[in-house]
Amino acid sequence: MIHASKLSKTIAMAAAVTLIGATLSSCSIPLPEGTGNCNFSVDNPHKSTKKPGYIDGKSKVTCTIYNGHTISTLSITTKLQKLSSGSWVDVSGSSNTTIRSSVKSGVTYTGVSGFITCRSGTFRTAGHGSAYLDGQYSGSTEWGYGNAVTNPCG
Repeated sequence: MIHASKLSKTIAMAAAVTLIGATLSSCSIPLPEGTGNCNFSVDNPHKSTKKPGYIDGKSKVTCTIYNGHTISTLSITTKLQKLSSGSWVDVSGSSNTTIRSSVKSGVTYTGVSGFITCRSGTFRTAGHGSAYLDGQYSGSTEWGYGNAVTNPCG
């Protein structure tokens, strides 16, 4: 049985996490009951500096956590999408999930999409996350999107 204040904290965190992904590229939102705040951002797709000849994208989360609360697990899924016939389509092989446990206050955690070979077209990065606050699953974000970039390796 979940204590009523724990349940309201979990629901508030789920609402907070949902709002994180609602913006196009970046936002900051308070965690429930004064436990801190998290910043979530989605970068634009770009020519990889780590892997020449490839495109990647990144999603980033930085949380400031107060009063002894913890985010025990943070999951960041990042993928690339390509504009095709007026619709955004997931690029096969580009979805990747990064899981971090024992999230530290003030540290930026980055999720990187799978790398795809450089190619022409218009691409964007899509990012999505979920978290556990004080050991309780707190929900997941809506997908957030970076700006469209034409020929990122160009």
